[in-house]
Amino acid sequence: MVKICVPIIEANVADAVAAMKKAKELGADIVELRLDYLGELNDAKIGDLISAVDLPKIATLRPEKEGGFYKGEESDRISLLMTAMSFGAEYIDLEVSTDVGWRYEVGKACKNQGSKLIVSFHDFNVTPNRDALIDTVKNEYAAGADIAKIATTPKNFDDVMAVLSVVNKYKTEGREIIGVSMGKLGKVTRILAGSAGSFLTYASLEPGKESAEGQISIADTKRIIEILEG
Repeated sequence: MVKICVPIIEANVADAVAAMKKAKELGADIVELRLDYLGELNDAKIGDLISAVDLPKIATLRPEKEGGFYKGEESDRISLLMTAMSFGAEYIDLEVSTDVGWRYEVGKACKNQGSKLIVSFHDFNVTPNRDALIDTVKNEYAAGADIAKIATTPKNFDDVMAVLSVVNKYKTEGREIIGVSMGKLGKVTRILAGSAGSFLTYASLEPGKESAEGQISIADTKRIIEILEG
């Protein structure tokens, strides 16, 4: 069965820890710590989060220009992601648009720490065509990705199939990749992600706790996937 990742989008550490515990109880395989949702960030808070619950963690600090909420300096953002890695975050999500120098530093630190680098691409307006998506994924691997990620917004079913097709292409080639279509039309990708070969699929902790439109609750995701995969 595909790994299920629950994004943690709470505004303070105590609520985030409680959400992680609930995610573990519900059967999450991984949690994504959306650090940009938190209020004031510092090394101690990140350390508390990383050590609180025994689940693999993706550390993400998404800037505003990439659809997140982080407003600080890029150097501080990279430093906080490095801190998450030093405390034991198994995965670091860094956007493909990040300056090449910062990407290099984070990638080098990941190799030293034994963490994996997810290089991600998001388009909140459209889905590029299949060839463009393939070029994007090539750029992500060239940028040092252990796992490439594409998340786009479909306008029709062909867009949905393009994402699933690209995921399947790279999985067949033995590469790790995450692919998702956002929004209502893209819900099918969250269910079929595993069949296509996606490394994981994102599911909300519960209705109302989505980090992106179209996420299905972990309870419903597990139930549907178990039926489909037997």
